[in-house]
Amino acid sequence: MVPGFERALAQARAYAAEHGHLAVPRAARPNDYPLGAWLFSQRNRAKQRVRDGLPPSPHLQKLAAIDPWWNPLWDLHWQRNYYRARNHVQAGRPFDPAALIPSPSTALGTWITRACRHYHQLHPDQQHLLTLIGITAEVAHTRTRHAHPWRTAVEYAQTFAETHGHLAVPRDTIQDGFPLGQWLNKQRYRTRTTGPTPAARALTAIDPWWNPPWGMVWQNACQHARKHPRHPATRRWLQSQRRNWPLLHPDQQHLLTTTGLVAA
Repeated sequence: MVPGFERALAQARAYAAEHGHLAVPRAARPNDYPLGAWLFSQRNRAKQRVRDGLPPSPHLQKLAAIDPWWNPLWDLHWQRNYYRARNHVQAGRPFDPAALIPSPSTALGTWITRACRHYHQLHPDQQHLLTLIGITAEVAHTRTRHAHPWRTAVEYAQTFAETHGHLAVPRDTIQDGFPLGQWLNKQRYRTRTTGPTPAARALTAIDPWWNPPWGMVWQNACQHARKHPRHPATRRWLQSQRRNWPLLHPDQQHLLTTTGLVAA
């Protein structure tokens, strides 16, 4: 083996023995040795071998023997944060991702919440690593809901929209025990006063007209007309829309024509 590699490998073993991994920052120089830069170059070599269709060299296999995740398919920033979470668990400190411990207000808690939020987008090996520290798919879902309560409300909105085809709900609407009508009214007020929120963007993806620039009375009447086109009240309402056509918002005119309520 090349003497230079032997020295670097010894430094890698020493670092892993102390820290439990080889997710070394590029600028790190433990024992005044440029281990971070050396590992960076080894990862580049490993990637080149993959591009060339070659198996890992014996040298690179020695690094994998020290730390199987020394060269993960994902970025090292994620891997370093994972090790921080693992150290937290191994140190016996309070750790309950589902109960928001650590708190989302901390750096570690923020990373855990983000990992939970994107759990199903992670590589299977990342999911496996998370499972080893107690973050399963169920835990990830629970933490996401608790860290962002509006996501649970959006799920109720999604359920309502799947059944009724819209979110023009009366204020007193209850969906599976959840006060959906009141919550949607609050989201409309918040959006109009402070601008789009994550909840507002999620609701727009469900129903683009959940928060129209006109009143909800008109929107409710439009949805009623779509469901009951032959109802006497619908016919009277449509007649009034025809009479006041020039006064309607262009998008109101668009809704009436594209839904077939009023001929173009």
